[in-house]
Amino acid sequence: MSIHLMVVAAYLPKSVVNSTQKLVLMKICDSADEETRIARPGLERMMAWSGVNEKRATTVVTELVELGLVQRITVGRAGRRAEYCVFPLGVPPIPTTEMLVERRREAREGPKNERLARPGVRRAKPDAAACTHEDVAARKAARADLEGEAEPGLPEGNPAGVDDGVILHPDDHDSPGGRRSWMGMSVTASA
Repeated sequence: MSIHLMVVAAYLPKSVVNSTQKLVLMKICDSADEETRIARPGLERMMAWSGVNEKRATTVVTELVELGLVQRITVGRAGRRAEYCVFPLGVPPIPTTEMLVERRREAREGPKNERLARPGVRRAKPDAAACTHEDVAARKAARADLEGEAEPGLPEGNPAGVDDGVILHPDDHDSPGGRRSWMGMSVTASA
């Protein structure tokens, strides 16, 4: 049992491992020998620690092998546990408090979802929560003032005299019998 390796695994950032991977890695570290870093955790215990099923637990171990955090020494068989080497590329250092504060500051300033973030776009800070009915009324008045001003861009709706050919309601057109042409097809309005 290696407390040191478990602590190292616990401090890995979210950018390296997700929570399920961290729990499985911590279980492997828990059963690892302090000197050799070789572990035989057993699938049942990994499933119990991480709260996932058998298939997901083996997938997570494969993901950890892919990340280079775990190396499979022997593959498990019925009645025989798999053998792993934890941190085969070297044990990372335990971060200091300053490093953790810096990591948290960067995460707070960065986008919530890196994959969906657009580069160079800075969002405005959201307004403070409205505390009274006067706050709500002041915001509605400010919004009404902004909506009253014409902004450059496309005008709302279609230009005057242009028909888009879409029937929203049978009474919305002047043709007899409710027939209208839309994209070259004759369309009959139904009530």
